[in-house]
Amino acid sequence: MLLETGVRGGALALLGLLVIIGLPGSLRLLIGRATLLFDLCAIAFLIETAPTIHEGLVWWIVPLRILSNSIAGIFVAWAETVFGDASASTPWRWAVFVAFLPLAGVATLSGSNLAWNTTHAATLIVVGVEIARVLAGRKADLVEGRRRFRIIFTCAVGLVILATTMLDAAGVSWLPGLSAVLGLVIVAALMRLRAVMPEPTLEPVPAARSGSDIYTAATELSTEERQLAERLRWAMEQDRAYRDSNLSVDRLAEQLGVPEYRLRRMINQRLGYRNFTDFVNEHRLKEAREALSDPAQSRVAVLTIALDAGWGSIGPFNRAFKRQTGQTPTEFRRRALADFAIGHVLRDSARADATSGKTPTSA
Repeated sequence: MLLETGVRGGALALLGLLVIIGLPGSLRLLIGRATLLFDLCAIAFLIETAPTIHEGLVWWIVPLRILSNSIAGIFVAWAETVFGDASASTPWRWAVFVAFLPLAGVATLSGSNLAWNTTHAATLIVVGVEIARVLAGRKADLVEGRRRFRIIFTCAVGLVILATTMLDAAGVSWLPGLSAVLGLVIVAALMRLRAVMPEPTLEPVPAARSGSDIYTAATELSTEERQLAERLRWAMEQDRAYRDSNLSVDRLAEQLGVPEYRLRRMINQRLGYRNFTDFVNEHRLKEAREALSDPAQSRVAVLTIALDAGWGSIGPFNRAFKRQTGQTPTEFRRRALADFAIGHVLRDSARADATSGKTPTSA
């Protein structure tokens, strides 16, 4: 009875959070909408795992149970919205959630052990992979508050989902509810706080901005910061440090002989990048564009150009290149070389006309 009261209290607490904090403001943001869906999944979980209704399957419990067991999908969507590459396309982030809905629906309606085991296994795999992705991205994340929150997020949210899934799979009926009361109320409060007070956003870096423009765009630099910016510019433009496919912010800081936090602050707060990989790829893409536009390198394979510029494989290079230019590397090269050929013909024609004494208006 006490546990049931606690579960209901937890659900009411989560519902209260939705009302008190205010949905209209947060729903204007993508993270607010993702958080709302995450909250609803958590509420559904708290209700459907209550001891008195856990074994039942009345009509109103079906959508709650489906939503509850699809929480791994919204976990991925929420994490990728907050921690993922903001410049990348987002539809796939919701694909996992969409895939979980029919999977959870079959398990709920059929009651099959195979279906439930499949749902639990998929949840464990998806959440485990996403936790690893969030933690792996911490090193390249230049926003300090978001870097710290990655640890909180994976521990507070991911581990609770993993634990309750394993307990539910083991058939322990009361522990999931207890875990939810102790953990998910706090987690939902934390996520809601992040939804209404997101990390301050920086001005987006202009597409195809490259070379010295990156450094001259920085404003309000102190003398010490200007010196660091110049050393950073030299390392990237002259020494081509970006060609190291394993380049990381700590390795670059070591090369420059500066504390890592100072380099992070320079690239993030002064140059306007939220992610170290985006900063490095800006230089790699500049070199790739120049190589693809060079007639002397027209027979050099695109893969070779990508590897020379610092990419470890062709896939990430193709995606980054198309995201920046709107064209594949092959399309970009074809158009650039065609433009060069046309310009070359026009220059030869103008030179011939000048030699013969003709003018554009002469017969």
